[in-house]
Amino acid sequence: MLAAVVLLLGGCARPEAPDIREVRKSAEEYFKALGRRDVKEIAERSTCLTSTNSFVGARVLEILPTQHVRMAALDSLVRSSFAGQRMTDSIWAYATEATADSLFGRARYFSNLASMYRNAFRAVPLSSPGTVVAADSTLETREVRARFRYAGPVVGPRPVDREQVLRILRVPGGKWIVFSVFPPEEDPKPEMI
Repeated sequence: MLAAVVLLLGGCARPEAPDIREVRKSAEEYFKALGRRDVKEIAERSTCLTSTNSFVGARVLEILPTQHVRMAALDSLVRSSFAGQRMTDSIWAYATEATADSLFGRARYFSNLASMYRNAFRAVPLSSPGTVVAADSTLETREVRARFRYAGPVVGPRPVDREQVLRILRVPGGKWIVFSVFPPEEDPKPEMI
C-alpha cells in the first residue's frame, strides 16, 4: 500500500519527449504573457491577435505531431489564400437573401484562412530574427489544443473554460511562435500547416 502511494506521489507518468516539452513550454510562456497582458512579450511570442479580456490562464490539452512545410509553399499559400478571399468577398457582395448566410460563412472562412497564412508568414522572421530563410527551408508547425479560462465581472460569477486551437511555427534553429488561435469550430484547418 505504501509503495503504491509513493509511486503515485513520485510521479510515475511517462516523461515527455524533448520536442513535446519544448512546445509545451513555449505555449505556457505564451499563456503567461497573455495572463499578464504583457503586450511586448505577446508580440515576441505570436503574430496573431488574441483577446486578453477576462483571460486568467490556460493549459495545454494535447500537442499534435509535427507538420513540415517548405518556405516557398507557405509563400504560395499566402498568395492563393488572398486570391480566394478576394473572390469570396466579391461574390458575397452580390448575395441575395437566399444566399447571404452561406456566402457570408464562406467569406469568413477564407478571411480566417488568409489571416492564418499571413500570420504564419510573419512568424518566420520572428522565430529567428536576423536570419534569412531560404525558399527551400523546411519549417516545422504544430497544432496545440488548449483550454483557456476566463473569469471576472464580464464573465459572471463562475469561470468559463473554452477550448482553443493554437498553431505554432518555427524555422530551423528558431523558437516557436504562435500564429493562430481559434475555437475548434472556427479553426479554418489549413492545408499543409
